[in-house]
Formats: sequence, structure tokens, C-alpha cells
Amino acid sequence: MSIWLAAKECVGLPDFPTRLQNIRSRLDKYSGENENYRRRRDGTKAFEYHIDCFPEHIQEIIKSRFYAQALETQSTVIVEPSETKTPRSTQLATNLDLMRQCPALLDRKVGELTGNQKDIADARAILAQEVLKLIGLGSSRTAAVKMISEQSRDHTLPPHLQRAADAANARKGTSRKGVSVRSLQEWVTVYQSTTNGAERLALLAPGHHKARKAEHIGWLPAFLVYWRNPIGFNMKECYRRLCLDWTETFADQPAMLNAMPSYDAVRRALDKLPKRELMRGRVTGSAATSLEPYQKRDWSQIPVNGCWISDGKSMNMKIAHPIHGQPFIPELTLVLDGRTRFVVGWSLSDSEKAIGVAEAYAHGIGRYGKPLFVYSDNGGGQKNKMLDEEVLGIFSRMGIKHLTGIPGHPQARGIIERLNGVIPLRIAQRFATYNGSHADNEMVRVLDRNIRSAAKAQKKNKQLDARQSNALAKLPSWSQLMDAIQEEVDKYNNSHEHSELPKYNGRYLTPAQYRAALLEIEGDDIEYVSEIELRELFKPQHIRTCARGWIEHNNNEYFAEELGDFDGQKVRIGIDIHNASYINIYRMDGSWICKGIWNGNKRAAIPISEVEKQQKERARRQLKNFEEKIDAIKQESRHVIEHKPDFSGFLPSEAATSDDKPIAFLRSDLARTNPKVINE
Repeated sequence: MSIWLAAKECVGLPDFPTRLQNIRSRLDKYSGENENYRRRRDGTKAFEYHIDCFPEHIQEIIKSRFYAQALETQSTVIVEPSETKTPRSTQLATNLDLMRQCPALLDRKVGELTGNQKDIADARAILAQEVLKLIGLGSSRTAAVKMISEQSRDHTLPPHLQRAADAANARKGTSRKGVSVRSLQEWVTVYQSTTNGAERLALLAPGHHKARKAEHIGWLPAFLVYWRNPIGFNMKECYRRLCLDWTETFADQPAMLNAMPSYDAVRRALDKLPKRELMRGRVTGSAATSLEPYQKRDWSQIPVNGCWISDGKSMNMKIAHPIHGQPFIPELTLVLDGRTRFVVGWSLSDSEKAIGVAEAYAHGIGRYGKPLFVYSDNGGGQKNKMLDEEVLGIFSRMGIKHLTGIPGHPQARGIIERLNGVIPLRIAQRFATYNGSHADNEMVRVLDRNIRSAAKAQKKNKQLDARQSNALAKLPSWSQLMDAIQEEVDKYNNSHEHSELPKYNGRYLTPAQYRAALLEIEGDDIEYVSEIELRELFKPQHIRTCARGWIEHNNNEYFAEELGDFDGQKVRIGIDIHNASYINIYRMDGSWICKGIWNGNKRAAIPISEVEKQQKERARRQLKNFEEKIDAIKQESRHVIEHKPDFSGFLPSEAATSDDKPIAFLRSDLARTNPKVINE
């Protein structure tokens, strides 16, 4: 060992004088005239002396001091590949060979380690490094291991090494202090035998009790037969059915009967299943899809107005119908720009239908221009001939591509679905007739009953009492709801800091701010539509055949002199959904012919508009539903025995005489009329 000491470094050694002059004399005496034991220290005038000139007992003290100082320094020891030793332990050598021949085995073992196991392995590696450090400074392996082991038990190691020693001892308890010599020797062997950190982690980490995995439980598939049922049996019912089946199947096998799992074992087994596996078979469709991993769409690649998303939401409230005043639940349709999350358009209708969806798009296109694509579900209001027909559809004539999602997978339209959970809820909760999940059920029931009572009284021209008047006053009108919708949409666009949008000065941008910024940076390439073009484009078109100047549509007949040249030919007609007094007539290539005027109708005294037709169709469907309910009630009220039995054979006929024998229904009647038969 190459350890050199100056005179001042020998102060405090046993049997040494205290004055430096006397210490130098003592060191000169130890070194004698041997130049290998005495030299001048670099950069100074002082002499230093080699440790070998000291007595042996002094050498041990010096070495202990030197190693203790080495342990105080936190330096890392790197074991070079040439220093890697072949382990003597057969088990260790076998494990290393397996991991090196099959890297997947090493990856799996490291992947299964817990955080606590990795911390313990790191602590053991630190202690092994300190042993190798002392060996590199000249100590023997046995002495270095013994020194660190003893100091770890006495808690005299430097703080960082003492923490490592306490962590390396995986066993807990008051009697377990420090690390043993044998354990530390084993860790040093593992450290020297391995070539990389993954191998050291795998071999230095302690074992621990591993919970039994769900796939290793033999009876679990039998239980899942009852659990994975869309009917939704609870756990106790499924366990009851499992016990009945188990008892019946293994009735002649006592060992299997004793192995039947307990209810607590079933509960613990289900707790081990991930949520997706736990609900597999119990839910289907969109509920099952919501448990699966999903793919996010990068909307930053799409320009402003690149794709609009629309969806209808039934409002959780009741309002007065604008025509008859009866309470009903309206339908709100929202149209959202996917890139900016900006609500571009909306409409309110009595149900989700094509006209309401078209009005929502017309509202958005009129103010913010045409989109390149529109995306919606496959509902009848969103996907229909009026919007999507190849030649006459509104989207087809405007050059807009209509994309639809997969039925039963609303997650694909998550942007508009999340919005439908925010704006409609805020709007509905502004009114007393809100009847959503957050409202008190009793309050909703009482208010609904009072409103219906007031509506019936008004229909019969009866005077309303105080209770009915108060309830009717809480029923909002159509115009009140329209104003509330516009206010909430404006608040969302201009005030809502959207978490999916970029940040500016530490705050998320609002949809309006982001839209304005993008149009300024990327340019405004949007195609805008004039009011006249919009009115013409959003008039639904149909193909009809001219008949001597006349065209028939919705049982209305329209006439124009110019149609005389198109007798028997097909033409395109554009209708105004709110005004049926005229139609616009075009050639099949779209060029203008003339305007057809309603001029008499054999079936109706006044023209029927598209809106009126939709209202009549809706009324017809509602009446049909009521007729079906009435028929079901009549069926339930019928007697079980439809044909009464005929007892006329037991009654005396008009031709019966007194000589006819009476008929005995009971044994007592028979005894009274013919005692001999009874006695026999």
C-alpha cells in the first residue's frame, strides 16, 4: 500500500511524542538511512514517511484512519469489464447464464421489481462499491468487508453509507442492525460478477411475497360465467349461482367441495382484475368502448373552419310550446369548430330533425363562412336526404363533405359530447323547470304536476288558483330560452379559458381569442356566403315532373306559364321550409327556369309548408303511440276466460215433466233422492 505521512499527520498516534520536532526524530529513526521510506513531499519542504517503516500495530491504526477517510469521500467505483470475475456460487452462475442467454428473462425480472426492491438493490450496490474502493486502496477484501460490517452495526459509518446499510438490510426489526459479513461478501461477489446495471438490479434485489395473479386462480373462470352477464347480477347473486353449480357438479368429490371458494376470496379475486376486464361482458356498445384505450386527434393540423362537429342534445328542462303553450322538452343543436373549439352555430327545435340541424348550420355559415368538412353521428336529424343526397342535398350543393362516426361509439365525437355536458346544463339550470340529475326529484315531480294541472285548466278556460299560477309563471317561454342560449354561447366563446387550447401569459386562450389569433397568423382563406346565397343554398331541393305547367309537392300544386315547354320533363324545385306559397324551379343542371306560385289545391284550402308537414307527421306519430298504449290497456282489461262454459245442459228444459228424475249435483242430494245407492 502506498501511504505516506508527514510529521504533523502522526500527531495522536499511540507511543508517539506530542511535539513535532520529537515526532520527526522518531520518524527519522524508523526510516533509518533507507531512501525508500523517506522523501520530500511535492510542493513543500516537509518530509513524508512510508507506512512500511512504522511498527505493525501503528500501521493498522494508520490504515484504519486512511480507510475511514476514504469512506467519507463519496466517489463512485467503476468496475471495468476486465475486473469482472466468474462467480464461485453455482446458483449465481446459473442465474447469470440464463439471463445472458435469454435477455427477455432479464427484462421481465427487472420489470417486475417494485420501487422498494430497486432501492434496496441500489443500497447494496453502494456498499459493494465501498468495499471495492478500499480494496483498490490496498486493503484486503476480508478486512474491508469486516470493517464496513462492524461500523454499520455500531452506526459509526459516514451518514450516506449508514443510510445505505440500513436500507440494504431488507429484514426489519429492532434486533436487525447493520449488515452481516456474509451478506456483504455475497453482494460484492454479485457486483463483481455482473457487467451492467440491469443484471445487478435483478440479482441484488431481495425477493418478496408476490400476490397471486388473477389468471392463476383456477375457479375464477367458473365465476366469471355468471359475472359477465349484461343483466348485471351483483356479486352475491353470482356467488350464490356458483355455489349451486359447484355443489351439483362435484357432489361426489369431497375434496372439490372443500375447495369451493369463499365469498371473500371471490371479492379479493375481482379486486385484482383491471376495470376493463372486470366490466367485460357486463357492458356493451359505447359503455364498453369507454373502457378501452383511445386515440387522440391532432386538430392543430386542420385549418380554421376545416371541420365542424355537430350534435343534438335534449334539454333537461321544460318550456312552453310556442304554438299551443303546452309544456315540452326542447332539442338544442350545437355546431363547433374542431380546431378552435368555437361554437359557430346553434338552433332550437321541438325534436332532433333535419330542419333543426340545417338551421344550426345556416346560422354558423351565415356568420363565419363555409367549413370544408362536417362531422356528426348517424342520427336521423344529422344524416338524411335533405342534407346528404348526392345531387340535391344541402351539403352536396355547397361542396361540403359530410363525415359520420361509427354507430355506438360517441367517444369519436368527444369534443362535442363534452360541450353538450356543459352549455345545455348551464342553460337548463337557469330555470326552475330544470329536471336533470342534479335536481331534487320531489321538487321536479310536484312542479311538473302543477304545470300540467295549470295547462289543463287553461285548455278548459278555467280560472287558475294560486298554486297553478305560481307553477305556470316558472315555465319559461320560447324566447326566454333563446336569449339564454345565446348568452351562454357568447360567454363560452369569449370568456371560457379552454384547457385544450394553447396558453398565453400563463393562461389558456378562449375559443374567440384562439380563432382570431389563427386567422391573423395563418390568413383568412374561408369562403363566405352572402345572405341571398345562403337563403338559396339552404332551401331543400327535390326532383319533380312537370305536367302541363303544373308541379305538385306536399299535396300543393304550383303553376307557372314557363313550365309549358317542360311538359313531362323532370326539373329541380327549391322550397322555403317556412313559406309554401311559392317554389323556385331549376333545370336538372341547376340553371334557373322560373318561380312557381301556389294556385289552388284539390286537397287543402291553404298551402302546407315543410314545417307544417313536419308538425303533422310528428302529431301523427304521437297519436299512433297513444293508440298503441290504449290498445295495450284494453288487452290487459280483458277477462282471462274469453268463452264462458255452457251450463245449459244442467238446467231443466221447457219440455221437462214431473216424471223426469232430478239431477243430483252433491252427494247429499243423491242421498235424499235415492238412499239405496248410498247404502250400497
